[in-house]
Amino acid sequence: MNWQLRIGVVLLLMLTSVVAWADPLKIGFVDLDRALRELPEAQAGATSLNKQIAAKQKEIEAKRQQVNIFQKTLERDFPHLTNAQRQEREARLQSMILNFQQFQRQAQDGLNYQRNQILKNIQDQLVKVVSRIGRAGHYTVILNDKSVLYVNGAIDITSQVVAAMATKPPSDKVKRVK
Repeated sequence: MNWQLRIGVVLLLMLTSVVAWADPLKIGFVDLDRALRELPEAQAGATSLNKQIAAKQKEIEAKRQQVNIFQKTLERDFPHLTNAQRQEREARLQSMILNFQQFQRQAQDGLNYQRNQILKNIQDQLVKVVSRIGRAGHYTVILNDKSVLYVNGAIDITSQVVAAMATKPPSDKVKRVK
């Protein structure tokens, strides 16, 4: 059990006394991994991303083949080339290798960005749905394996904490580093 979940459980246990006078404590749990596997939007996003990955892999392999062919040609012709020709072709090979590596990095970055966007959109929708279910089902708290997804406003003590922090004597406040 990670530390965030432990803290959440401890806070929930402490808050049960606060909500005892109100509605009974109602806790829900959402398995995000399972939800992401089962949601049609996630499956469609994965299919789209897999097609993009396959297309990029073909492009990367084609560029790799170009570099390999040029390198083999250079190795074959090397004994017959003048020093100037050798230097020019070696410089061209190095440039091709650098361009290939840059293309690979950009392709990976682009795919990562696409994956992150798909996940972000799905997670945003998921949080909205969980909040709607939380309000409609009168849940006190809805958790996942890493965090709290929904909290009933009746147990939110943030303003009390802020007020208590603001009224502490100056000696108790955190000293600022200059």
